[in-house]
Amino acid sequence: MMPVSTVGRMKITTIEGLAADAKKLHPVQQAWCELDVAQCGYCQSGQIMSAAALVAGNPAPTDADIDAAMDGNLCRCGTYPRIRAAVKRAAEIARTAKAPAVVAVPKG
Repeated sequence: MMPVSTVGRMKITTIEGLAADAKKLHPVQQAWCELDVAQCGYCQSGQIMSAAALVAGNPAPTDADIDAAMDGNLCRCGTYPRIRAAVKRAAEIARTAKAPAVVAVPKG
């Protein structure tokens, strides 16, 4: 967390602007939906934005990486195992999306 006054003119992304294309979910949003992470929804904006920052900088986060990055985001419902699984799934989705397409070239 930081006061808005410290941001200055830096770009800020909110959960509403996380997906670059309104028709395609961000990998974290996709993983959250696939794994049915949200229960009450109270903490989800913070959880999702922290996870998105982690996945953007770490393509294969470990449990320790996830714990450190998500520290400070409290879930009243205790869905931490689903959150951790979703972060790993989001990283997998992001890696797959960045992988170059494999084109089969016929021999002959």
